[in-house]
Amino acid sequence: MKIKSRLLTLLCAVAVSLAAFSSCGVIKGDTVMEYEGYKITETMYSYWLSKYKSLFLYSYNNGKDEESFWNSKTENGEQTYKDFVTSFVDDYAKQVLISMKLFDDYSLVFSQTVKDAVSDKIDGIKQAYGGVSYANEYLGSYGLNVKTLESIYYAQEKFSAVCEYLFGENGPYAVTDEEKSKYYEENYYCAEWIYIYTKEKPKLSENGEYITDSNGEYVTEKLSEEEIAEKQALVDEIVEKLNGGEDFLTLKREHSEEDLTKYEYLPDGVNVSANDYTVYGSGFIKAIMNCKIGNYTVFEDDFATFIIRRNELKSYSELSVQEKNVMLNFDTYVYDYKCEKFFNEINVNVYSDVVSRYDISVIKALSNTNI
Repeated sequence: MKIKSRLLTLLCAVAVSLAAFSSCGVIKGDTVMEYEGYKITETMYSYWLSKYKSLFLYSYNNGKDEESFWNSKTENGEQTYKDFVTSFVDDYAKQVLISMKLFDDYSLVFSQTVKDAVSDKIDGIKQAYGGVSYANEYLGSYGLNVKTLESIYYAQEKFSAVCEYLFGENGPYAVTDEEKSKYYEENYYCAEWIYIYTKEKPKLSENGEYITDSNGEYVTEKLSEEEIAEKQALVDEIVEKLNGGEDFLTLKREHSEEDLTKYEYLPDGVNVSANDYTVYGSGFIKAIMNCKIGNYTVFEDDFATFIIRRNELKSYSELSVQEKNVMLNFDTYVYDYKCEKFFNEINVNVYSDVVSRYDISVIKALSNTNI
């Protein structure tokens, strides 16, 4: 499974010299990686480990930092989460490193929009902690300060700028329709499901309308023990009917507690990929991946039970506009994949003795992932 950090920037004619860049703060520490005179230091590397540790814990283990999680296998069963997240950070550091050089080689420049965005983010951090000194006190526990953090932000923006220059719509290596088709066929799964609330259900207003919170998410309430028993009995009944050969679509229309109108233009199911874990959850995606075409499987999350059937994947050329629109961030996934492949083919010097000082399972996770 490939999960990339998506950092998109705009370019314009305002140059940022190396002197101006270095004035943002010296990034200290021993060198972790080097490429033709450009370096990734310990400060940068440990920052990314801390940040992505927090993000992955939140996405995959409800924010709990447990040794058992780091030693458990990922969905594909090929790596532990410890190795998976470390490899992700190593790849990202390498991409930023190479981009630092290519940014200069291609004479790229930052737009005022990018510079303002970095400045606003730094100002936001200062305000959040009550000034520079207090922000530095917090950042100091991660080996950072405001100026070094700003330098890292600009290094990250160089990665974005290089990717956009090379692989953007008008770039020399822009993504082709053939590449989109190949990526789709190798990374997507088609599925449809029956959705039953078996633990919690959306809370309704006096008018019978769904109640949402400030983020637009449904407010839920727990089911009673009697309701849970009834819902579980319904799931068992549906499974029994499927085993007896009854039509999946008919049962879906009769029992699914989702709004089915949004699937009217998706008669063959919904196409999802491993990258969609942030939308559907990693467990849901894993259930689809492990299900054989034509079969169904049962998956439970914190609120409901899904009875999922995996369908045959249509060819990319057969997909309707609506079906492509439902494939969230598809163009970005293909773009990221091509960008990643490009950077992977470039060799950099990695100082393993420095890298070995860091263990993702014990390093301090960043408590504020907005930094």
